[in-house]
Amino acid sequence: MKKDGFSLLEVMVVVVIVGIIAAIAIPSYTGYITRTRRADAITALQTLALDEEKFSAENGRYESIANLVAAGYPNPNADANRNYNIAVILGAGNASFVATATGINDQAGDAVIFAIRSDGTVGHADDAAGTNFTADADLWRTLRL
Repeated sequence: MKKDGFSLLEVMVVVVIVGIIAAIAIPSYTGYITRTRRADAITALQTLALDEEKFSAENGRYESIANLVAAGYPNPNADANRNYNIAVILGAGNASFVATATGINDQAGDAVIFAIRSDGTVGHADDAAGTNFTADADLWRTLRL
């Protein structure tokens, strides 16, 4: 007797194997994508901090993103498809700043708000306004591996 096709048991074994592979691969892939997007946010914050330092060296004060863009610096929020919104909170007399990266679009569920201060301290904050800044260099270092 000639056998055509696959038996139900063979098909079910293949389905189980594919399910196991997917159960392992999908969380690993999504974790990788999240880390990559977070690394992009950190790069944007570091670039903004450098731009703020350049502006401060020339003008004696820090400025908002809008004023930096008007002075010819790149806008970190120009890309509509970005996954983090970059904000700058200026201190008294524009003598200091805290820059934050808050998840938007595909990263909207990211609970971590990355932050960098004008003194170079890196960490995270409770909100986009830089409230309760917590220094956490290890958090940033893990994304730079």
